Amino acid sequence: MTTPDITTSIEPEQRSERRRIGGLIIGSALLSAIGVGALAYTATNAAFSGTTDSTGSFTAASVTLTDDDFAGANFVAADMLPGDVATDCIEITYTGVAPARLAGLKVYGTSSGDLADNLDLTITHRGSGTTCASAPASNAVYNGTLAGLGIDYAAGSNGSVPLASGETVAYDFTVTLQPGTLDEAQSDNAAATFVWEVQTV
Repeated sequence: MTTPDITTSIEPEQRSERRRIGGLIIGSALLSAIGVGALAYTATNAAFSGTTDSTGSFTAASVTLTDDDFAGANFVAADMLPGDVATDCIEITYTGVAPARLAGLKVYGTSSGDLADNLDLTITHRGSGTTCASAPASNAVYNGTLAGLGIDYAAGSNGSVPLASGETVAYDFTVTLQPGTLDEAQSDNAAATFVWEVQTV
């Protein structure tokens, strides 16, 4: 009995087709690998960077004012009779660093006591760079009663705006007990605190 030949014969055309398909698969795999490598290189290359920096320093300006009363009572008048006049001079010094940007300097104050309504107050200044030893001048700041002087910056009276750091301006105060003050005001008294304030623009 003859055994059948089950060996499958592969034609040359079939072997050639298989080699062509295998080559396509390998080529695709190589192209994919190259593409992934290119993407990885691009991503790494895009991470390059360079920086530089600068430093800064900032300080707030000072707009300080000082006066020559050494925190004590600078202006004292006692035993005033109707028509009596009391005067005093106070020096105000600007020690700030930004005079070119000041909105203005104002004088204001608070008063107490029953006599405040009977006291007429005049405030003048002698101009930039003056002291109480300078010749008097009449640059009007305020003219009214002691009780009527503005009590804050908004209601204050315009003073001499500082022109430079270290500048001193002399302010003259004249207080008059009104001639028509009634007998009932005897022994009345009044007190006041005067404030100079400067603000920036």
